[in-house]
Amino acid sequence: MPRIDDLREVYEAYQQFGTERAAADALGIAKTTLHDRLQEARRMFETQNLDNDPFITPVLPSEETPVEEIINRMVSTFERKRKARDARRWIPVRVETNKPIGLAFLGDPHIDDPGCDWPTLKRHLSIIQETPGMRSINIGDTTNNWVGRLARLYSEQETTQSQAWQLTEWFVREANFLLIINGNHDMWSGASDPVQWMKGAHQIQEDWTARVELQFKNGKAMRFIASHDFPGHSQWNPLHANMKMAKFLSSAHLYIAGHRHNWALSHIELPETGTCPWLARARGYKFFDHYALTKGYEEQQHGHAIGVIIDPNETNPSKFVQCFADLEESADYLTWKRSKYA
Repeated sequence: MPRIDDLREVYEAYQQFGTERAAADALGIAKTTLHDRLQEARRMFETQNLDNDPFITPVLPSEETPVEEIINRMVSTFERKRKARDARRWIPVRVETNKPIGLAFLGDPHIDDPGCDWPTLKRHLSIIQETPGMRSINIGDTTNNWVGRLARLYSEQETTQSQAWQLTEWFVREANFLLIINGNHDMWSGASDPVQWMKGAHQIQEDWTARVELQFKNGKAMRFIASHDFPGHSQWNPLHANMKMAKFLSSAHLYIAGHRHNWALSHIELPETGTCPWLARARGYKFFDHYALTKGYEEQQHGHAIGVIIDPNETNPSKFVQCFADLEESADYLTWKRSKYA
């Protein structure tokens, strides 16, 4: 706490020079220091007559953060967030080979749901593990993760919430994900999402959407935008939302989503941009969907995951990326493609 003589000196200097800057320069102290002391001096000398009142009450320090510190913190926060955003505009992933590679985009797993197609999921994980050059990507909604009023739905499944996290830890380890997208069910955990502690240090995890650029040794690059879902809907075209993104952000080779528990594939050419992007939606592994039943929707039986094969040696843009609704077929195609460069 400043001595009363210091406060008196600041007060008199301000009265003499008229501005805080001039008074600070005259006293050789920082302007912020002078400002704080001046406020205390004003409260003391302008409300108390020291000649008539022998009692001097202390000016107690405030518990509030000084405004300069708040501003500095806000500047630092903004710069940190901008740096984080810019780093994710296209997340660079180096691929240390020129051989074809494969990505298995697993649709919504809901692994704790009684309708999760575990036989197919286990078979798909085995295919990924046994196929050289293939990695997996989680498109979101790993578990039901019921919260709020939806927590009542735990009574309709055999697995408890703690068992769901046991399954999740096993799933993250077995699938060896390159990228984990958090869907709406995952994001209900907020800052308490345990997956961020389960995944490896070099496994990417993003909320809702990720833009990734695969950078091959020969200088070729493959870009994809993976989102739990894209905005837009059409009852006639399950890839309407993906097409919107391709038109608005025509710089990716693949636009893929999940969320709606249906699958579709389309390979198009956009002559105005000279690109041939794929539009894809993965069905996921959840069956016996009560929502679909009550709405009168028939359940699709295929397209749980979408296999994506990239050949960095291919010069034809229409052949650079190939997609399959059958993961086993995509693995066979990848193995054949890689054999050509043995």
